Amino acid sequence: MKVLRLLMSLALFALVFTQCKKDDFTAGISDPVLKGAKPTGTYTVTVENVSTPYDYFESGVQAIPEGKDSPGPALPGDSYKFSFYAGAQHKLSIATMYGWSNDGFFAFGDMGISLYDEDTPVTGDVTSMLMLWDAGTEENQEPGMDNPHDGANVTDGMIQLMSAVGDGFDYGTVETNLKVTLDYEGNSLFTVTVENLESSKTPVSPIVWVVHFADQNPIFTQREMDYGQGLEDVAETGNPGALSSYLDMHSGYVSPIAPVLWVLHDKKDMPVFTAGAPDYGRGLEILAETGNPGPLYESLTAEGFETGVQATPFGSSENGPIFPGEKYMFSIEGEVGQTLSIATMLGASNDVFFSTGDKGIKLSNGVSEKDITHLVELYDAGTEVNEYPGAKGPEDSEEASIVQLLENVDDGFWWPTAAQVIKVTIKKN
Repeated sequence: MKVLRLLMSLALFALVFTQCKKDDFTAGISDPVLKGAKPTGTYTVTVENVSTPYDYFESGVQAIPEGKDSPGPALPGDSYKFSFYAGAQHKLSIATMYGWSNDGFFAFGDMGISLYDEDTPVTGDVTSMLMLWDAGTEENQEPGMDNPHDGANVTDGMIQLMSAVGDGFDYGTVETNLKVTLDYEGNSLFTVTVENLESSKTPVSPIVWVVHFADQNPIFTQREMDYGQGLEDVAETGNPGALSSYLDMHSGYVSPIAPVLWVLHDKKDMPVFTAGAPDYGRGLEILAETGNPGPLYESLTAEGFETGVQATPFGSSENGPIFPGEKYMFSIEGEVGQTLSIATMLGASNDVFFSTGDKGIKLSNGVSEKDITHLVELYDAGTEVNEYPGAKGPEDSEEASIVQLLENVDDGFWWPTAAQVIKVTIKKN
């Protein structure tokens, strides 16, 4: 993977939302704003990250056992199977009820399991990482189909390993009940199979799953009380509805926006790229793949263009990308009738960038402040094969294609519109 693959795996360490490292976006940039001369009219440009700040990457529920037509528990001999995308920065957490219990559930540790060993996808039997937990919400009774499961509610119980409860009941071992395997399908796609073995002592409920980031406890925290987001329903009744809905509302694609390159030029010029043609080789590839606008700025400066970079988020003293709720603000000095082009990387991508198009937009003198977001679109630089948005798997396949609108690229993935991530306004001072 190129630089951003590594930098994007670090940005979520503080539960920020995607995968960026500030230094890689700003390598070679010494000043917050680099600009040319020729002062005439002054304009203030604001670039905001307006994407939704989701906590988790992807989530879901698998409720239909393999070979069945309708939702239901997996009985001994049945299995659940589900697939998801994930990158090297992601982990997987699941939860499923131990059916013949009061509030027992199978899950990995409270921080889930890693899906990659560095850049190598984890595959094979991961049953040893699964554990049986007690939700601490209901008093335990002897497990079994014919036994009552009407224990009294517990209002101050904590989630802990069933083995630590010491209730004296026989639940069997995880390995005699279930088998969990991970398969890697390529291009960041994993498939999980949860088998309820013939030797199992219990049915299990539909699988709630979530792909999340390091240091997150999306479903529970060991030796703390249930969050109240639906795990109790899973552990006591096998109903995945509340927990899966909660995780779904908090899961989705989020991307940082890299430092912004701007350039003033005549309307006949196309200084950054030409749509439908290969990259010029002047630095757009580096901007689109790593977020660093420095080489492109240097090339444009050498060609005599009035150009600059805004690398410092508003209100910050350090260079870096902007995350949801943050913005860049910078001033340009130009003549009415000149054309402005901007380019900035969509951080959670391989080579996708925002741009005002190859011809840019004309500076006007009639409106004091104008929202120009509708003139900004997402482009594919054509220099690297796309991967699932935000996953950033181990593949690193270069391509020799053309710069084109992202919507024209048939990669089979869902991408946001530019307006779902960015807002750009320009004000004549």
